[in-house]
Amino acid sequence: MVERVTRPASLTELAYQQLRDDILNGVLAAGRRVSVVSLAADLGMSRSPVRAAIERLATDGLMVLTPGGALVPTPGRGDLLDALAVRGPLEGLAARLAAPQLADGDVQLLGDIHAEFEKAVHQGDTRTAQRVDLRFHQQVQAHCGNDLLVEHLERVQARVILATYSTAWSSNQLQAVPEHARIVAALAARDGEAAGRAATVHLENLADRVRREWLRRDHEESRTA
Repeated sequence: MVERVTRPASLTELAYQQLRDDILNGVLAAGRRVSVVSLAADLGMSRSPVRAAIERLATDGLMVLTPGGALVPTPGRGDLLDALAVRGPLEGLAARLAAPQLADGDVQLLGDIHAEFEKAVHQGDTRTAQRVDLRFHQQVQAHCGNDLLVEHLERVQARVILATYSTAWSSNQLQAVPEHARIVAALAARDGEAAGRAATVHLENLADRVRREWLRRDHEESRTA
């Protein structure tokens, strides 16, 4: 049998992935206005695939279409809390579905990622901790066996990341370490119900920590005003 040839990604897909990465990595900062012409020049592409990519990013909530081009949105505190509220149940479902499907090697990899996250947290390396935290959750959802769930999680996770830039959120992540550990333990035991609860509670606790952090900052600002 002749082996199927892997088709290269379309220019639109390439433009979409690059622009999405640039937004989530902070290269295209929240509030920045861009044009199809300038982005096409930067990417070395024609305008058509770039325009299609921008339209797709607008559907994802990562760009806003305007008469003069496009704008990277600036989500507020409420937007972050809304995204976390949606993300919690989805993360829980992903963990519950993934638990019985994980091989021993998958659990080991998840444990290694958790160890990397814990190290970054204790070293105060916030940027690495945030990057590894996302990889931790993506490792779980990659084994949930539900492409639609993964698609929705990726969109919500992206909205959370974008909102953290514009809300100046840097919640202490020390408390997330034992929460991740409980998720790993439940998954290692192939206990879907426990893994789902642990994942959902982790996101609910995260939202509570974010609220407390904002209250603390607001109180400090009011005292110094």
